[in-house]
Amino acid sequence: YKQIVNYMKLFLPNGFKLDPSSPTYCDHVLEVGQQSEENMFKFFVAHGATRKSGSSVLKQLRKYYHEGKLDALITAFRARVAIETILDPAPCKTQDLFVRT
Repeated sequence: YKQIVNYMKLFLPNGFKLDPSSPTYCDHVLEVGQQSEENMFKFFVAHGATRKSGSSVLKQLRKYYHEGKLDALITAFRARVAIETILDPAPCKTQDLFVRT
């Protein structure tokens, strides 16, 4: 579900900063994930989708991506990456889905 995680990053309007050396790292990862999931499901409801389980969520997100419904979120995400309000310790190859121009 790495692809879902990439999509979920789009739903964090304030960005996120994860520091693996922090003693609260695991808690922060869970908090960021829950916030993103909540925002993603609000987006789904606003667009009439009811899917809320693994592969069907990915299918719905891909559909929105191809329809251009995520374009504004992708643009905002790229801006957050550029100004470093998103700091992700994950390997670059797992997080570059939306940072390519």
